[in-house]
Amino acid sequence: MNPLRALVPSLLATLILGGTVFPAHAQAVPKPMPSPSVYSRRVRPPEPPSNIDWNARITALLKEEPGDVIVTAVGDMIFNEKITHLTAPERQGIFRILQEADIAYGNLEFSLNDRPELQRPFYNFRAGRDFAWEVARTGINLVSLANNHALDFGPEGLRDCLRNLDLTNIDHAGAGNTLAEAHALCTHEVQGQKTKFGLLAYMRYWTAKYRSKDPGAPSLATINPAVILVAKDGKVEAVEGPLESDVKTMEDDIVLGRRHTDVLMVALHNHDVSHNRTYGIQDKTPPNDAIMFHRAIEAGADMVLGSGPHVLRGIEIYKGKPIFYSLSDFIYQYRTPDRIPADLIHQRDLEMPRPTNVSVWDRRDSPETMEGVIVRMTLNQGKLRKIQLIPITIDDEGPLYGVPRLVSDARAKDTLERLQRLSTPYGTQITNRGWYGEIEL
Repeated sequence: MNPLRALVPSLLATLILGGTVFPAHAQAVPKPMPSPSVYSRRVRPPEPPSNIDWNARITALLKEEPGDVIVTAVGDMIFNEKITHLTAPERQGIFRILQEADIAYGNLEFSLNDRPELQRPFYNFRAGRDFAWEVARTGINLVSLANNHALDFGPEGLRDCLRNLDLTNIDHAGAGNTLAEAHALCTHEVQGQKTKFGLLAYMRYWTAKYRSKDPGAPSLATINPAVILVAKDGKVEAVEGPLESDVKTMEDDIVLGRRHTDVLMVALHNHDVSHNRTYGIQDKTPPNDAIMFHRAIEAGADMVLGSGPHVLRGIEIYKGKPIFYSLSDFIYQYRTPDRIPADLIHQRDLEMPRPTNVSVWDRRDSPETMEGVIVRMTLNQGKLRKIQLIPITIDDEGPLYGVPRLVSDARAKDTLERLQRLSTPYGTQITNRGWYGEIEL
């Protein structure tokens, strides 16, 4: 080969100017644009790394007896950016708790579909089809879809979401390709166990906007509101509560479900009023709404898993069965910059606290919204033996906004004390075990 020909590519690839060699195609590398989200700006310094040996703690927590079945439950999941790759022990510890459970339940409050053009509301609570595998990687294997964001991408989006969950082997209840499917029992098998588990799920909203208009189309199982007028002290008052016929339908579903299960779980996504902060922190269940939780137990449910208010509510042991009125939030990525680049949401969102003399750029979600618990229940031979409550917090700023983590002992104590105050009216006692709580059964 001619040696001069071999030099041609090299000569063409450079320009020789003033004795200096420059690459012919050298281009200035543009600096990355800063994220437009307020969450790239910190109001508080990040918490220092914990020196807690989470691995040892969780190893001790996970010890089981022969025949034990572990059921975990978390609250609302709004999830669109991957988190299972995070290596911090306080993050990985959460995934380990869920992955080691036989059943790991959560409320899936976003859609899994590849149709962004179908978005209806301002919020973009959606991830693509393949993101279902990220949900599975957290350990979650059972979800409720009966919530007010399941139809954010219309009936087509819900239909795709159902299919994508099925492909990932994540069982679901509360929504279906027909109204009958939405009310159908979801059964879940546990490896090596004869005990049969089932889930039914319903949404209670303060309007009837999500009630199925076509029972042959994708639908949700709903408990709609009813308003009656009552006379009190010479005045007429409007009293609102769940529609009796819908509660009876739920009871019928439960009675039928009992015939096919040994342990029947019921999920209730409860929005008794708007999240507008003029209503304050909604950490108490109105008496009229407690009716449907009680009626679920009376009809045969073994536990009721509440979500919706985006804050913790009390826990009641009713007729020997646990009612978790609200498990608050678990993954809360509803303000992620890649999904909503402009923070107009801070001006338009009635859920965002608006403190005096605080810039829109410095507002953060209420602390109560960003705390929750993982419920870990131990059953043996179909009987509930133990309920453990593992406090978590959720980052409210920075690049991991919306991502949960385990908390310090001091912070766990604060969460458990708050949950105890909310549960005391029901006669429930929570014992502090250092970094988690345990309900006295």
